[in-house]
Amino acid sequence: MIRKITLIIVLTNLSMVMNAQFFRGIGIFAGGTSSRHSYVNSLPLDSIRHTIPVQSHRSAEYLYWSAGILFEFLKYENIRWQSEFEYCKKGAIENPFITWNPPTRSGKTLNSFTNIEWNNYLKILFPEGYRGTPYIMLGARLDYNLARSITAFPTIMSAVKKINLSPDVGAGFEFVSYYNFKPFIEAHYNPDILKTKVDVVSQRGRMWELRIGIIYRLQKSKENCNAPSYNGSAY
Repeated sequence: MIRKITLIIVLTNLSMVMNAQFFRGIGIFAGGTSSRHSYVNSLPLDSIRHTIPVQSHRSAEYLYWSAGILFEFLKYENIRWQSEFEYCKKGAIENPFITWNPPTRSGKTLNSFTNIEWNNYLKILFPEGYRGTPYIMLGARLDYNLARSITAFPTIMSAVKKINLSPDVGAGFEFVSYYNFKPFIEAHYNPDILKTKVDVVSQRGRMWELRIGIIYRLQKSKENCNAPSYNGSAY
C-alpha cells in the first residue's frame, strides 16, 4: 500500500514539474539535525510507579545528517509552494536507570528512527536585499519510518507509529546569483504534535535542522529579446 501511495506522490510531482507555467525550480540540499524525545509520566513524583515504564525526563540530543530534493511551484512573485523528498534520521540519546536502590544507570544508549519524508511548505519571500532574499516557510512533514533501533524504554518507543504527520516552521536566505543556480541556507523547527501514549506515559519528539543547498530556478526572457536576463532571486 505504501508503495502505491509513494508512486502516486512521485507521479503527481512529476506532472506538475512538466507544467512550465506552474513549475519554478528544482534543487538539492544537505543538512545537520539535532533531535530528542520528551517523556511525561502522569503519576506523582513520589509514586513508586512514576518510574514505570519510564520516568518524566528529556533525553539528550542526537546529532545526525539529512539530504533531499526539492521542487518549487507557483507563479506568484513572493509566495511559493515547496515540495520535498528527504532522507532523515531522528532519535535521542538515553541514559536509563538499571536499578534505583542504589541508583545505577546503564550508560548512554540510542533510540533512532530512519525516515523518508514528504515535506510541503508555503514559502513567503521578502523583498530582495543587497546580498539576497530572506524568506520564511510554514508547512508539515509526512514521515514514513523505514527502520528503527530501540535500546531504551521499548514499551513506549515500540508504540511510535510507522507514519507520522508533524508541523514544521523554517527561515531561509537565498543568496544573490546572476546565474540560474541559487545557493541558500535554511533552519527548520519540527516538533511532534501527536503524542505516543502508553499507560500513564506520553512521549513526543522534536528536531532542529540546518540546511545548505542550491536551487535551479527558471528565468524569464524579456519581451522582444531572445536572451534570458536576471530578474532577481525572488523570481
